[in-house]
Amino acid sequence: CHVEGCTVDLASAGPYYQRYRTCELHLKAPYIIKDGMQQRFCQQCGRFHELSEFDNNKRSCRARWGHHNQRRRKRTEE
Repeated sequence: CHVEGCTVDLASAGPYYQRYRTCELHLKAPYIIKDGMQQRFCQQCGRFHELSEFDNNKRSCRARWGHHNQRRRKRTEE
């Protein structure tokens, strides 16, 4: 796992965790400390973002939710 201080070996982890080089505990954590800031893993982007980019306990950042909602609105208008 590439989170600072984590010693989990990802060799036996599933492909999802290996792809992001982060253990299950840290991908699902409400936040981690990275670069001195509280950050959370975005399931849509596949990256860690600052907590301010998320609404409450959601797992996708506001930017991705915006894209998602925009696509949904286009479908309902057609």
